[in-house]
Amino acid sequence: MKKLFTILAILISVLLAIGCAGNQQNGGTGDNGEDGAVETTNVIMEDIQFKPATIQISVGDTVTWTNEDSAEHTVTSDNFDSGNLEQGETFTHTFNEAGIYDYQCTIHPSMTGTVIVGDVDTGTGDTNSDGTGGY
Repeated sequence: MKKLFTILAILISVLLAIGCAGNQQNGGTGDNGEDGAVETTNVIMEDIQFKPATIQISVGDTVTWTNEDSAEHTVTSDNFDSGNLEQGETFTHTFNEAGIYDYQCTIHPSMTGTVIVGDVDTGTGDTNSDGTGGY
């Protein structure tokens, strides 16, 4: 039975990774389109990192963080706080105002990430993530 759960967990992880890879290729954002549909962007917590560490979304979009790490993590900023998330748990937040939202794991302070909402000038000219954000 334990082997079945392990295989199931691996399968789910692979499917999540494939889904995230698709989001990373287009910057993690979706097209709100003419119907105004809200998009969801996924961020994985793994290897003491947020992956991707930086994402850019539209106003009104939602981000879902999933802890795929064996350690507990948080998703904490001045605007939201997930509390402790154990492996397999998720936290979702909808961003209704444009801006730059920096966040971190309070358990692992060097584990950081950024959500850029809307057409915000970051001052760097580069919103592309290299997948870092941990240690």
